[in-house]
Amino acid sequence: MKRKAFTLMEILLTIGIVGIIGTLLARVISGVMPDVNKAKFLRAYNASKMIVRDMVNDSSLYPDEDPDNTATYGFANTTAPTSGPYMGSTYSGKNKFPLIFADKLGVSASNVTDGTFYSTRDNLEYQISGTGPYTIRYYAINSKTNAKTNLGGLQVDNDGGTRCVNGDVDYCSNMTDLRRGF
Repeated sequence: MKRKAFTLMEILLTIGIVGIIGTLLARVISGVMPDVNKAKFLRAYNASKMIVRDMVNDSSLYPDEDPDNTATYGFANTTAPTSGPYMGSTYSGKNKFPLIFADKLGVSASNVTDGTFYSTRDNLEYQISGTGPYTIRYYAINSKTNAKTNLGGLQVDNDGGTRCVNGDVDYCSNMTDLRRGF
């Protein structure tokens, strides 16, 4: 005698096996998916390093030599640029570094308040503190609760040297593993 349909027991057994396999796969997949904040940190960190490198190598912004012997070379120089695209700008004094950094990131100078600004490109809040050396911190903003998560940042020396700075989570300890995750 031939059977034409599955029994209830066979169907329940199949559903149970598929459920177990699905649960195991969900755990594996969730461990493989990258952390969104880790991706934001890495993107902001690399962009910041590139901008800092461009700024320190632009002698119209930050001269290598000190013709007036005032010991203000590199990022310690707060005088307004006298040549190049920023000539005649109001970028001078303690706001010179934050304003030029924000401009190079694509943020209008009018949106920078005391070295703090929001970048819609990477959906992060940037805070730049210090007067050389500078510290650039990245904050992820939770759109539902407006809570800030300190992702870490970049310490910038007067000569353009940079170091990773930890935030609430340690993304700096092994940058190679961080890059490999993406």
